[in-house]
Amino acid sequence: MAESKDQLVFGYWACRGLGEPSRLTLQYTKTAYTEKTYHFGDAPEYSHDEWLKEKFNLGLDFPNLPYLMDGDLNLTQSKAILYYLGRKFNLLGTNAKEEALIKMLCEQAYDLRVQYGVFCYDQNGDSESERKKFLETNVTEYIKQFDAFLSKNKSKFAVGDKPTVADFQLFDYIDASCSLEGGRALLDKYTNVKELLQRVRELSELKDYIPNAHAQLPISGKMSKFGGQVDTFSRAYLFDQAQKFIDEFEKSHRPSIPM
Repeated sequence: MAESKDQLVFGYWACRGLGEPSRLTLQYTKTAYTEKTYHFGDAPEYSHDEWLKEKFNLGLDFPNLPYLMDGDLNLTQSKAILYYLGRKFNLLGTNAKEEALIKMLCEQAYDLRVQYGVFCYDQNGDSESERKKFLETNVTEYIKQFDAFLSKNKSKFAVGDKPTVADFQLFDYIDASCSLEGGRALLDKYTNVKELLQRVRELSELKDYIPNAHAQLPISGKMSKFGGQVDTFSRAYLFDQAQKFIDEFEKSHRPSIPM
């Protein structure tokens, strides 16, 4: 996308990481923006040079990734960026109570994502048995709590009947965490969470982005022990798509029975 002084600029690593909820927000709102993508070097050093050569020359008060530039406003910190976009595009609820609930969900999802990230960058991320154990303990407890909240709230989306930034944060961070072995089966047990993720996937504004640009990004940086390659991305999503195709195929080829 060609850069314009009137466009927002979003900078982050070439992965979903902590930046994808903001990307989803920008895509959902059909905002014209320029993306500055930074890449890690190859193993074993995984150089950060591509970022470091620009880090202190961008006018950022607290140089870090992700960053967002909007006119004379330069922001860092993933949640500050997400909340700013939420306010800018009216995706933070309709009143103070809804805004508080949205931010609470975003913070809770962030805690899950950080735990998942720390685990996947650790040596244990290389072990299938440890991944299953992490899913059964840490991830399951978060999913259980999210499901209970959604059951109590009884709205189409996480907070209210229209998407908010909480839906995008929940979608990406839960989807990432459930890429671990057993994640698909876990979501089958918690239908409120599963249905929320599906509603986000089916949003017309995201129907092209999620299966394409989103799908081409690894969950984490390439040096992580799990999630650093595209082939481990969003397994729950791929399974859902495959199952949907199978169901539609069987339905269309089912022989008619005379009554």
